[in-house]
Amino acid sequence: MRQYVYVSTAEQLPSQDVTAILESCQRNNPLQGLTGLLLYNGRNFLQVLEGEHDALERVMRRIEHDSRHHGISRLHDELIESRACPDWSMRRLSLGEPGESRRERLEAELPTALDPLVRRMILNFALLN
Repeated sequence: MRQYVYVSTAEQLPSQDVTAILESCQRNNPLQGLTGLLLYNGRNFLQVLEGEHDALERVMRRIEHDSRHHGISRLHDELIESRACPDWSMRRLSLGEPGESRRERLEAELPTALDPLVRRMILNFALLN
């Protein structure tokens, strides 16, 4: 099993597009054995995806061909023994509140099993907004 973390640019997507992406992930990921989490800051996505290598590559190819995403960059690609997000077909973590309170809430919401490096990536991404 592998874990990918990627960022992409998707500037000023209407909230209904972000909701549609999330719903599509929640519907399709269980069929492919994928789990993960999603953040959107109004300009960029950060997504953690976990699953078998072939399923992850199929999803990444779809994302790369999705006109809503640009500048996709894989930040993390690691073999994992167990999932950090086993119960999340895809969970969106909100970035609504300002700076430090956002960080505190995310710290509490993030799965405890996340690799410390991935946790830092997520928290740093969240503070960019």
